[in-house]
Amino acid sequence: MKKTFLTIFCFSILLTSCEVDEGLNIDQKNPTEVPASGLFTNATRNFFDLMQSASVNFNVFRLYSQYWAQTTYPDESQYNQVTRNIGGNIWNTIYRDVLQDLKGARESLEAAENPENLQNKLAIIEFMEVYAYSVLVDTFGDVPYTEALDPTNPSPAYDDAATIYADLLSRLDAAITQMNPGQGGFEASQDPVYDGNVALWQKAANSLRLRLAMRLVDVNPSVAQATAEEAANAPLITDNSENFGIQYLGGAPNTNPVWVSLVQSGRTDFVGANTLVDELQALDDPRLEAYFQPVDGQYIGGVYGTANSPSSFSLPGEMLYDPTLPGNIITAAEIHFLLAEAAARGYAVGGTAQEFFEEGVELSILEWGGDPAEAAAYAATAWSETPGATELEKIAYQKWIALYNNGFEGWTVWRLFESLPFNAPEDMTLEDVPNRFLYPVSEATLNPEGYEAAASAIGGDTKSNTIFWDVN
Repeated sequence: MKKTFLTIFCFSILLTSCEVDEGLNIDQKNPTEVPASGLFTNATRNFFDLMQSASVNFNVFRLYSQYWAQTTYPDESQYNQVTRNIGGNIWNTIYRDVLQDLKGARESLEAAENPENLQNKLAIIEFMEVYAYSVLVDTFGDVPYTEALDPTNPSPAYDDAATIYADLLSRLDAAITQMNPGQGGFEASQDPVYDGNVALWQKAANSLRLRLAMRLVDVNPSVAQATAEEAANAPLITDNSENFGIQYLGGAPNTNPVWVSLVQSGRTDFVGANTLVDELQALDDPRLEAYFQPVDGQYIGGVYGTANSPSSFSLPGEMLYDPTLPGNIITAAEIHFLLAEAAARGYAVGGTAQEFFEEGVELSILEWGGDPAEAAAYAATAWSETPGATELEKIAYQKWIALYNNGFEGWTVWRLFESLPFNAPEDMTLEDVPNRFLYPVSEATLNPEGYEAAASAIGGDTKSNTIFWDVN
């Protein structure tokens, strides 16, 4: 009997010891499924970081818009797109780190059982995808779109840029309609822009619709007018408290990427460009003190397109050295200048060109910490004092100034109007200012068929060829 008991006991232990804890096979640091909220947050943060960056490896648009000049290495302000893989870094960041994560967030939400606020979350993701694709088009021209992000297709075809834009506007309209401000979106901790406020997301989406509409004024005027008028009669970003931007934090890795380049790097690679510094001084513009720092009591811009001594010229303003500076990429000031342009073109947008213009100037000064009384006084005289032979040239000039910390849009103002007081680098002309970025070298080697077809369609993969909406 004793022997039988021991046999049964030992057999029980043997069975127990064969049971495997499957949890031990799960890598807790690398989950196989990432929550939709995490993917959305990561994609959004990567997009804003790219658009705000001051790294010459990713974002040279403060140089292309001639807000800043360089010190030791002036290659980028001499429009060198070959030495560094800038275009490739922009391309990879948007496709891999932004669009791929947004796709994953969408798929995760659609696969989940009864996810909360699904409609609003999907609409916000759609808006971010539209924004990201619009930047790709505005940077390169024709890009992979309908066949993009397909893991089974390593060589996607490139789509026509104008066709992509038409589809983006359609998708954006649907996303705006889908957003329900009466319901929530992503949780505040998951939404690094608006803390879950869907009403503000809807304003941002409609503001992007206005921006894209005004891109089309010279190539599709009927669509431009109809879309701009619809946007003007819907909720827009009209106050600086509504600006579309991330509120960065004081500690790494959550600081504004401008701070990383200006402070954390320990380098002094940038000074104010004489292009903008000289114009602000001529206008006695109150933003001069916010945009730049004085040198021995004077504001002196570095010569654009050359190497400048950082000790002899005005550094970027102290606000740009603040790690918590908000990373705004659509502002109330920009929206008012877009409305001013629309009004100047005769669109029914609820005001006159001068009214929207003056509000845009005032909002820009206030955005940079200006005194309200001084801002109002300066704005009241800006219409008559701003250089420009036409209303559109005056609007473009002040819009360029207001976009100081959004170099991509500042560069786009040049491409759309070419009436700005730009300086040509030595041995160059203003015709050398790039109209687009070269396609990444990797596309020519990994997707040669798509690359060759795209390059042929746009007249050659050169910096001088224009995006479809740039016909000036």
